[in-house]
Amino acid sequence: MYSPRQKVLWFALCTRISVILLQVISNALIPDHDANVFLSPEDPTLQKATADIIIDKLLGGMKRWDSQYFIHIAQYGYTYENCLAFFPLFPLIVRYIAYILSSILGSIFNFHSLLLISATIINLLLFLKSADILHSLSLRVLRNECNAYKSAILYCVNPASIFFTAPYSETLFALMSFYTMFKCTESESMRFANIDMTSALPAGFSMITRSNGLVNLGFIFYTSFKNVIERTLPEIVYKYKTLKQRVMLPFLLLPLFTCSVALFITIIVALIPFMLVQLYNYFKFCIHNEHNLPEFLSNYEYILPGSAASPWCNNSIPLSYSYIQSHYWDVGFFKYYRLKQIPNFVLASPILFLILYHCLCFVKNNLRLCVRLGLKDSIFVYGYLNKMPYRPKQYSKGFGANDPNMFVYVIHAMFLSIFCIIFVHIQVSTRLLASSSPILYWICSTRINVGPTQTSDQNAINEHFRRVSTGKRIPTHHLSIANLEGVENMYSKWRTFIISKQMPDFQSRFIQCYFIGYLVVGTVLFSNFYPWT
Repeated sequence: MYSPRQKVLWFALCTRISVILLQVISNALIPDHDANVFLSPEDPTLQKATADIIIDKLLGGMKRWDSQYFIHIAQYGYTYENCLAFFPLFPLIVRYIAYILSSILGSIFNFHSLLLISATIINLLLFLKSADILHSLSLRVLRNECNAYKSAILYCVNPASIFFTAPYSETLFALMSFYTMFKCTESESMRFANIDMTSALPAGFSMITRSNGLVNLGFIFYTSFKNVIERTLPEIVYKYKTLKQRVMLPFLLLPLFTCSVALFITIIVALIPFMLVQLYNYFKFCIHNEHNLPEFLSNYEYILPGSAASPWCNNSIPLSYSYIQSHYWDVGFFKYYRLKQIPNFVLASPILFLILYHCLCFVKNNLRLCVRLGLKDSIFVYGYLNKMPYRPKQYSKGFGANDPNMFVYVIHAMFLSIFCIIFVHIQVSTRLLASSSPILYWICSTRINVGPTQTSDQNAINEHFRRVSTGKRIPTHHLSIANLEGVENMYSKWRTFIISKQMPDFQSRFIQCYFIGYLVVGTVLFSNFYPWT
């Protein structure tokens, strides 16, 4: 019988393999759609052996849409200005893993095939780790083993699954985002002035993975703010009240100074990778020089390096991203609101409805909690922390009821959802939100109603734990998940409630169909260049 963590990891692996197999089959059976989008130029000197043709048949269905950009950047670098919309960390990792593979398999595959293999392996491994981190984060925030387990299982079949398997940066970004959140919840680690300074590393990496990684700095700011209000200031007030010699008064403010220094260092460390990328972009495209690109890459329909021809180069802060998104993809304030985009709004509506509805319900049902910014009310009642453990008042029901830990995640998800509605291509909302926030999985884990196992299964579970518990104590959370899944599922690497259980109500069936349906349909459409999220 597998433990909950083992079940999550095995199921994550099984779903990735299933997505890869599904794209192989659909790409072989369905003719590709002519999407009239960017296709990476092929090097005419690149030799294609039989092994390369096989790899193209097996993994070619994942080299669609923006995957073309990521593989192009990994192979040739930032050859055109529109490539700057795609941040460098993921293609860099793909390139250097491909170099390692080339030293082993270079005689069998050409470098382009090795890049595709590299991206597939990287995303598979990163997905396993991100599912594990989400499970750990959910345990810490939700404090409920069943909901944490269900959240991780739902993540494994999330509606944007094909983007977590294809050469996209979603999986890497999800890992860095969840890990930043996880580090911000740690009580004991490498801390200075109650701030976990190691959170700067995943936050910094997320900022050079996707543009919305900048929002992850909010978790560091909020954690620092909460620590100051709930821990540092009450300690200062308490010491001030018990202080006998007023000459020591200035020293009481020392913790505030150290907190400020720790926060400043953490933010600077997190911003360094992002600033280096912006400097690279500026020197690459805004300083006149010869680009030295080979002939097959010298496409003068695009702005080439060294041309210094773009308006963003003359800005007081020359950041390329917003200009490129607006100029090449027509991204802007309500620019996507056109009649022909109604199907894309329909595609994005489930995730936006699920998140916004439940987050607004959280705000409505926990208005006092939100007004005090998720801080414990004991701070306002007593002026300093009560020595007794905090017990929230149970005066409201619903998602995250009266839980101060949920506040920052709800605000984060609401901000991203509203930003998607106003600014971005609306169909991108599904993969953006699925990779940026755990809220979707937490909402659905509390709303999906998976009943307890039948009596016969329950007896078998109890008998199993009675037999294996001789001489040692079995963790109670193992039993709770076994009761949720049943004996057969707990001995299976791939069978879980989201696949094998018959849902008892409409809400649970909707969540099940939404996750599984988007995984299957999305994989089939994406792998043949049809529009998807």
